Amino acid sequence: MLQFPWDAPVDPSRPVVHALARVGANHWDAALNTVIKAGAKLNRPPAERLTEAEAVEMLQSASAHMKSAGEILRWIVPPKPPLAPEEAAKAVQQFSELGQDWIDQLASKLQKLPAHRPSKRRQSHIAAFEFMLGSKKNSLGQAVLSFCPCGGSHDRKCHANLKRGIHDLKRVLRRYAPELVDQYDALHPDRHTKRHI
Repeated sequence: MLQFPWDAPVDPSRPVVHALARVGANHWDAALNTVIKAGAKLNRPPAERLTEAEAVEMLQSASAHMKSAGEILRWIVPPKPPLAPEEAAKAVQQFSELGQDWIDQLASKLQKLPAHRPSKRRQSHIAAFEFMLGSKKNSLGQAVLSFCPCGGSHDRKCHANLKRGIHDLKRVLRRYAPELVDQYDALHPDRHTKRHI
């Protein structure tokens, strides 16, 4: 079972991670409480049990909360790298009785990132956003130099990728922590001009 940092301390240096974890935990709790409430009503006498309409409504509510919690998890949980070929082969050795073809297929899957896996760049987008949230002087150009994951000489593509990533993060934060977007926009208003590194 996935767990959020339920009582994560306030960390002023990581406001985005803290806000998303808090909201994610609230959605997680709401989904679980809805399921528990529905389960409790199933054990009541027939006259007090859930109606079909109530069951559908509770299921939709729990599903919406889980969808929000999942979206938040994809932003705040860093992705694990895929296994190296040797590690993947070792992980499937216990299934040797199922045949070599099956082992080869499983080993291949263990070496790939699954679909909908959190983007490796999201952690750098969050770090850059938090850096820029710290001061009006912390520009996007400085954020590119400090947080771009390319590891090379940074160019316009790096600038565009980080800007797009921050835009995607802002879209998520508008739903879950709009106060952070307001704070960011007050520090860094969108001037609609081309900027150079």
